[in-house]
This record gives sequence, structure tokens and C-alpha cells, in this order.
Amino acid sequence: MNLQPTIFLSSIISEFYDLRSALKYFLGKSGFRVLMSEEPDFGADCDKDSLDNCKSRIEASDYYFLIIGVKPGYEFQLDNETNTTVTFEEFKHFLKLKEEGKDINLIAFVRQQAWDFYTKKDYENMPLIQHLFIDELVNNSLMEKQLGRWRYTFDKFGDIIAVLETNQNGLFTEASRKKGIYRVYLKQELTEILKALLLKDRNNGKGIRTLKEALNIPDLKFKDYFKKELIPKDIAIHVKTFVQFFTYKEELLIKINRTFNYISQGEFSYFDAKNEIYQLPEYIKSSIQVLEIMERTLINFKRGDLYEKIRQMDVDNFLLNEYEYYFVKSQLIDFNIATAKLINLMRCLHNNWTDFEKKDEDYYSYRGSSTDGISTKEVIDFSEKYFQNNDS
Repeated sequence: MNLQPTIFLSSIISEFYDLRSALKYFLGKSGFRVLMSEEPDFGADCDKDSLDNCKSRIEASDYYFLIIGVKPGYEFQLDNETNTTVTFEEFKHFLKLKEEGKDINLIAFVRQQAWDFYTKKDYENMPLIQHLFIDELVNNSLMEKQLGRWRYTFDKFGDIIAVLETNQNGLFTEASRKKGIYRVYLKQELTEILKALLLKDRNNGKGIRTLKEALNIPDLKFKDYFKKELIPKDIAIHVKTFVQFFTYKEELLIKINRTFNYISQGEFSYFDAKNEIYQLPEYIKSSIQVLEIMERTLINFKRGDLYEKIRQMDVDNFLLNEYEYYFVKSQLIDFNIATAKLINLMRCLHNNWTDFEKKDEDYYSYRGSSTDGISTKEVIDFSEKYFQNNDS
């Protein structure tokens, strides 16, 4: 078993020297070990010839990364058969390993020019051996059975990266080893944060309930916005329970800050080649939103004297004005929203979903139950017009 996921890079060196170096850097930065015959860490056996060395390195790999271009490289014959090349023989060895049940994944790219020559049956501009090679890749019965009749073509390095980052090629469920590790950490931290928002259901002793299900803080009618009024005892008990529940939750802020740190590393971002920007997956956007809601609400518990006053207040003489009551209620609403989103994140992370359905950016613009009234589009439009309207 490889300590690092290992990729064997199969192509001729002369046509793809720079591309091979760039791929080794990109994949190595993502946590993969890349085996290339021209590199000193290839691990060649001096008792074997170059082709046998390559075959043994393929056997030790998790991924077989094939790049086919216009040039075949050095052609030779094996056992008086038709001409072949080292790269073609490497691919045939990969097919043999697959037939024997070897768990090794194929990633294959054909240079666009080579594909055009192949589809047009242009034997003048591309040697016959390359036509046979591409035909074997596309129409081999084993490939059709396991991978379907598919192909990737490319003109430049960016085309390959764009495909690799779609995760359609079996390279990894995640784009990199680091991303997989950080996702595990994220799952653990968000699970512990959710636990802190749930209560044991004492009615049956087994189930758990959310704060929304356990606490009753309903809408009340106040005669005057600033004048304190007596809160019914049953409701006062729930208000006080809610405040006391979060009195000693400082460790939650530590977990939230630690989780923000995992996300801020940038390992979850992916490159959108069409728009040439880095994007975040939907489940990471949702995680950030949850953490921001909880961070703001927990900080509110540490500010001012309202919560301290509530903790000291007798439930039989529980006096609050309308602002104070609805401020507490808004905090509970925020926690309930965060809980619902965390439950959805649990489904995503513990069931190994790749991501959520794509949402509009304003979906993640929640700024609080009482202040969430300005959309991102409104801010952008306002900013565009601001200096025009205030130009002196």
C-alpha cells in the first residue's frame, strides 16, 4: 500500500517535456507522488531494461496517467510483430493489469491535433502507430466495459487542469490529499458543534431534540416598546434556560475559530476555468455561514448586561421590555437556523456527498433575523452609483 496516492505518468518525453514537469509540480503540490522515468526518484531497477522498469512502476501505482500526442517516439518490434512504442506497450501492460483485477485507475488525454488527425484518418501528418494507439484507447472492449467510450482532449496545460479539478476521472473523490484531510477535520468539528446545540429528550431517555423543539419563546404583545412587563412564568423559565444554556459555551467559540482556520487554508477552493476565478463548494459556503451566525450570537452572549440580568432574575418576577425580549428571541432564531444548516451539513459530510445543489450567492448572505434586508446585488448597484450621486 502506498503512503501517498501514486501516479505513473506515461507519454513520450520529447513532445511533452514541459507539460510533464508542470503536471509533476501540480500533482505533487496536491499530495500525489508522480513517477516519471526521467526523474531520479523513479525507482529504476538496474537489473531490468527500461520498459520492464516502467511496467514494474505501473504495477506499484494507483493511477495510470496517459498522454497521447502526434509523435510516437522511438518505434521498435517485439517478437517480430508490428511496430510498437514504449508508451503503447505501457498502455498494453495497464490493460493486462486491469484484466487481472488490479485496482488502478486510468486518466487519459489526447492532444487535440492528434485527435483531429485520428478522426480524419490523416496518416500523412500522424504515423499509423499513433492511429492504432488512439483506436486501442477509444475502442478497447475493456475500456468500454469499465469506463465507457470517452476521451479527453487538450491544447494546453490549463485544459488538463480544468478536467482534473472536475473529479470526473477517478483521480480522487477530493481534488487533493490535503483537501481530504481537512474535510475529515471539518466533519469532526461541525459534528461537535452540532452536538452542543442539541438536548437529550428526557421524555423517552433516548432521542435528542433541537432548541426549537425544547424551548418555547413565542411572540408576545407588549403595550409599550420600552416599558418592562411581567413575562409569564412558563415562558420566563424557557428564556432563562436558553440564556443559561449558553453561559458556559466558550469552548464553542474555540471550535468555531479552529474550523474557520481549516477553511481559510484554501484547500477547499477549486479553479473555475471558464471565469478564471477560484470558487468555493456550496457546502463550504454553508459552513462559513453557519459559523458566522454562531460566532456573532455567542459573542452577543458576552456583551452588555442583559444576559447577566436575565440569569439573576427570578422567574416569578421576570421583567423585560419588548426590545429585550425579542433580542433574546432573535438569538434563539439564529441558533435554530444554524442547527438546521448543521443538520444538512451532517447529511453531506457523513454520507460523503460531493456537494450541495448550486445556490444563488444571496442564499448565503444571512446577516441576522432582524437585519437581513440588504441583498448583495443591492450593495453592488449602490456602490456603482455612489460616487456618481455624491460627485461634487
